Amino acid sequence: MSTLKQLLEIIDLLDDPNVDGEKVKEFFASKSLSHIKIDVEHIEGEKGSTDFISILIQGVKGKSFKDASPSLGVIGRLGGIGARPECVGLVSDADGAIVSLAAAYKIAEMMERGDYIEGDVIVRTHICPNAPTRPYKPAPMMDSPVDIFTLLKREAEGQVDAILSVDATKANWIIKHNGFALTPTVKEGWILKVSPDLIDIYMRVTGEPPKIVPITMQDILPYTTPVYHINSMMQPWIYTKAPVVGVAITTSMIVPGSATGATNIIHLEQATRFIVEVAKDFSRAKVRFYDEEEWEKIISIHGPLTDLMKRGAPK
Repeated sequence: MSTLKQLLEIIDLLDDPNVDGEKVKEFFASKSLSHIKIDVEHIEGEKGSTDFISILIQGVKGKSFKDASPSLGVIGRLGGIGARPECVGLVSDADGAIVSLAAAYKIAEMMERGDYIEGDVIVRTHICPNAPTRPYKPAPMMDSPVDIFTLLKREAEGQVDAILSVDATKANWIIKHNGFALTPTVKEGWILKVSPDLIDIYMRVTGEPPKIVPITMQDILPYTTPVYHINSMMQPWIYTKAPVVGVAITTSMIVPGSATGATNIIHLEQATRFIVEVAKDFSRAKVRFYDEEEWEKIISIHGPLTDLMKRGAPK
């Protein structure tokens, strides 16, 4: 199974100064995919506007059919797909949108051909070809055109049992690898161990040992806390009780989020294929994002961290 075709079409779609949410919706409609539903919401902010996209891919035994198979959320986390007029073309930060939309396209096409996924898959991202940039060390990053918490609330809502949050993670000296990497699971303010099931999928998809992003407590604090964050990849945990795992698109050298010409199809193909494989197995309860027994022990002995770690985040 390859996702190259889907990625090439999505990249071509998004690499357009006039692209918006409606054009993305029209693209999917043109493919005659019967298992998919798309909603687009235009959101205005102080620094611009964006189109928020929510895609529901209905599993044959999913909650959208009043069944019980687990639902997977996939978030394409980013500031914007472009930084026009400052930069021309897709920026590095577009990776989250590209991978999440390509995964949605691939899963929906699989379903159309008869390779059914049991649980629902809900993909959320946003489309802004002219987002602002902001200073950041060691390299500039993209900024959000609208309030980040406005987006996070929409990204994390709904009946999902686990979330994969995809984000370009290249402007740092913490994780240096050409490809993609996983984070430990974050649930309700706790950073838990890395999921062995997700590691297994990572290894079969890449044929390499797993690469792990060493996130810290600072990385999961709300952005209202003015301290260093590796990026916003883990922020969706604030608005969900579902376990969240970051899928970080990484490089061995520092690449600014606002850099153009940085779209690496091989890195994105591996990450997209990983998401598709997780969706297939998670919907059949073959993958666990965290150990439920260990979670119960942690909470019974140490108690919840949610209120402490969410301080400062809008409700």
